[in-house]
Amino acid sequence: MENKFKFLTKHSLKKKIKNKWFLIANVIVALITIAFVNIDSIVTMFGGDFNKPLKINVVDNTGYYENVKTGLKGVESYLGTSKLKISKIDDIKKAKKKLKGTDDILLVINPDTNNIYNIEFITDAYVDTVKYQAIITSLNTTKQGIALDLSGIDKEKLNQISSSVEVKRTFINEEKTEDEENTRTLLSVSSLIIALPCFMLIMYLVQMIGAEINEEKSTRGMEIIIGNVSPKTHFFSKILSSNLFVLIQGGLILLYSAVGLIIRKFTTDPSHQGMKAIKEAAATLDLSGVLEMIEKSGILNKLGYIIPLIIILLLLSFLAYSLLAGVLASMTTNMENYQQLQTPLMIISLAGFYLIIISAMFPGALFVKIASVIPLMSISLAPSLLLSGEIGVGLIIVAILLLMLLNFILIKFGLKIYKVGILNYSESDLWKKMFRAVKEK
Repeated sequence: MENKFKFLTKHSLKKKIKNKWFLIANVIVALITIAFVNIDSIVTMFGGDFNKPLKINVVDNTGYYENVKTGLKGVESYLGTSKLKISKIDDIKKAKKKLKGTDDILLVINPDTNNIYNIEFITDAYVDTVKYQAIITSLNTTKQGIALDLSGIDKEKLNQISSSVEVKRTFINEEKTEDEENTRTLLSVSSLIIALPCFMLIMYLVQMIGAEINEEKSTRGMEIIIGNVSPKTHFFSKILSSNLFVLIQGGLILLYSAVGLIIRKFTTDPSHQGMKAIKEAAATLDLSGVLEMIEKSGILNKLGYIIPLIIILLLLSFLAYSLLAGVLASMTTNMENYQQLQTPLMIISLAGFYLIIISAMFPGALFVKIASVIPLMSISLAPSLLLSGEIGVGLIIVAILLLMLLNFILIKFGLKIYKVGILNYSESDLWKKMFRAVKEK
């Protein structure tokens, strides 16, 4: 049995990997992944002067030009341009003529007795929403600052008004720290990046097992295979080869992403606005500070057992989905019927993914905690809730135990159904045959 099992597993895996469609699909996936990582460079490759400075001409009738200029410089990073040029213009008629055929902006500042000043925003072309809102926000902030200055408030009082409130975070539980709280939030958001690829790979796994089994049944090749090996050997060889294939595919996607990042590093112009934005974001994030915060939180010591638990949960979930897919595929006689049977699996997995988003809006919700230990849904929910501190290690262990129980049931009773269904080519009385098979000892 062992030799036949190894042979079937290797044969099934080689069949998937050496398939020309696997090569074609991975070439497409690689190109899409690399393109996605370098999307800004690809957009600029097709033309367009995206680093062209944005010119904002200001006609000032109030004497607040310097205040407005300082405010606009403060939102330069939000304007999607490599450089912002602000100029003071006296002749409004000439300024309007110069606008024709350009993307320049003309701001006319007029005095307003009730509201310090009002603005006329003049352009020849449409302005995108982000750019428009950034400029308006800057003008409103500048106006508020001028209003406070004109109010005659003492400078010290003014600084008190404009300064941020100091917050001291205190926990009754002395074991909890602010660094750990912030780290859990950061890791919870990061877990969403893992949840989506897992969802996609699970759907791929379910679809692949069903397609392979139905292909063998439709060509009557199943009769030859089952005539030489037991249904048990055939069943587990399909499960193992499919899971290995999905893990290989997941590894290849990570490799494509790494290649995309390497290409980006050596091909992107550092002066490009996209790279400048990334550098500014990284500077704001302060990665060294983040690493220091994670280290201080003490969560690194906990990752030593958290990561293995999540990996076990992941592998058991993949096994559960593949076992279910194999049993359902054996019950169907064609791919169309299998598509209908696999729909509930997709809905369950998708529900778990959406509950991650809902959990952020309802922190501490009992329903979400219960859902995090339900097999097939736990793979999406449990890691995120664990890293955010919503659930403890105890519930993860419960989720793992429930998955192990589900896998045991699927192996014990699913194998009986598989033995009956794998050589069944008729849809009549199929369910009766399945229930009868389950009852057999």
